[in-house]
Amino acid sequence: MLRGRVLLWLLGVLAVLGFSLGAPATPPGQGGGTGVEMKARVGGQIVLEILSGDTINFTVDPLNNPEATATTEILVRTNAASYSITASFGAFLIGDYDLIKNGKFFIRSKAPGKGKAIADWTVPKDEVVILKGEDGLTSGEITVVEYLLRVDFTVPPGEGKLVIIFTAVPEF
Repeated sequence: MLRGRVLLWLLGVLAVLGFSLGAPATPPGQGGGTGVEMKARVGGQIVLEILSGDTINFTVDPLNNPEATATTEILVRTNAASYSITASFGAFLIGDYDLIKNGKFFIRSKAPGKGKAIADWTVPKDEVVILKGEDGLTSGEITVVEYLLRVDFTVPPGEGKLVIIFTAVPEF
């Protein structure tokens, strides 16, 4: 009788095993199958960093040193397909004399790739697109912004300050 029970138990195990091995595979995503379904979500990021030229001091005078130049290097890292950089300019005053409004302060830029930069010296107005439509998907590329201060005897002596705020604009 013990042999009969063991034989019956063994037949039951073989039947269960046979059913599970012979079961058809379920396509992925329909539950209980043999496939794996994966999803990934990658966040969009853009990082702008001033590498050099975050503080610039011009020393000029109308007779001995009427011009001075300087640069800022801007590093951009992004996984956006393309991006642009804008710059916002405040007033650049010496007393009541505005160096920007009087055409004494100029900027230009150099694109690191295929983007459109400011090729010629330009007097900035409020907000300026420094770089437009630059190739993205980069672990880091550098845009150079150049400044030129040119004075003559119409510029009063004194000191002035200007703050420029750069913004990287992704195009996701």
